[in-house]
Amino acid sequence: MREQRRKDAVWRFLTYTFVLAATVVMLVPLYWMIVAASLPQELFIEFPPRLYPGTSFFDNFAALQERSNFVRSIGNSVFIAVVYTIISILLCSMAGFAFAKYEFRFKEPIFYVILATLVLPIQLLVIPLFLMMSQIGWTDTFRAIILPWLANPIGIFLMRQNMQSIPDALLESARMDGATEFQLFYRIALPAMRSSVAALAIILFLFQWDLFLYPLVILEDSANYTIPVALAGLEGSQRVYFDQIMVATSLAIIPLAILFLFLQKQFVSGILAGSLKE
Repeated sequence: MREQRRKDAVWRFLTYTFVLAATVVMLVPLYWMIVAASLPQELFIEFPPRLYPGTSFFDNFAALQERSNFVRSIGNSVFIAVVYTIISILLCSMAGFAFAKYEFRFKEPIFYVILATLVLPIQLLVIPLFLMMSQIGWTDTFRAIILPWLANPIGIFLMRQNMQSIPDALLESARMDGATEFQLFYRIALPAMRSSVAALAIILFLFQWDLFLYPLVILEDSANYTIPVALAGLEGSQRVYFDQIMVATSLAIIPLAILFLFLQKQFVSGILAGSLKE
């Protein structure tokens, strides 16, 4: 018994050591990004690198704002990501509820076709979507970025897996009490899926926040640029503005960090709950 406890203690120590080392390795680039954002361009490329913050963050931010109006790009990204996340959560939840709790013709083939779209890379869809948006006059608009990705296959799969855990007897009881099908969805299914909805919110927000190639093709006016597109404009033909890029990337991770800090518990429980369904 004592020997077993000693082995458990050793394994626990090794596990915590590995987790601590992995955390440090992942935080070092983040720390260097923040430090580099506070350094002038000439100190950024010196060797050995400077490992403590400087005093040029606000000067770099002013240069960044003058060059690309980055604050507007942050606002564009936040607006697009929030609107997309809200609408997509509603659609994915409704689709997941239908696939989990209703029987209809070609249910399984339709679901597998939706999952099969995950293998299609965004690069393959950019040109057809651009031609479609050009024909209906939606180029250089936010709706052209939001609408094509609303029915997210990962979101539909996650909600379908989680909603299978809702007892059918509960739904039948609500039907006998006079509840409509839509009331079953928003009064019973959605409240029971809070952790899954939180996990899906982070996934969808992050997807739209990081989307680069498609907005780069669709958006023309710099006033409509999202953060990734604005960052691409900081790489000039003769000079790369490393100081401004580091300021921009430091600011770009703030909304993601806030979102994850508020929803991290629900994110973990929602993902684990979906992984246990068959």
